[in-house]
Amino acid sequence: MPDFRWLPYEGSRHAIPYALVPRDEGLTLCGVEVRVPHEPPPRSPDGCWPTCRACDVEWRKSEGIRVFPWPRETGDSEPTTVRRRLPTAPIPTAPTRKATAR
Repeated sequence: MPDFRWLPYEGSRHAIPYALVPRDEGLTLCGVEVRVPHEPPPRSPDGCWPTCRACDVEWRKSEGIRVFPWPRETGDSEPTTVRRRLPTAPIPTAPTRKATAR
């Protein structure tokens, strides 16, 4: 089970201890005091709230993940395994009949 989870709070996604349940009070990884809401937090108009930089850094350290420099640039992610397409067997074709003279 993970130690932390992400909670939208005051316009950012903050990492909070996984053990916090609705109505509990606690601290985010960046030190902000929060009260976990009973109702789901509002959705960001862009799909996902921006991540709190300080929480992200602390979370990455706790998980042993390399900390990215800020601001992030395209291609900053860890290299992934290159997926190679496996060779495919040729598709068999139906045998053709040769025309015979009658």
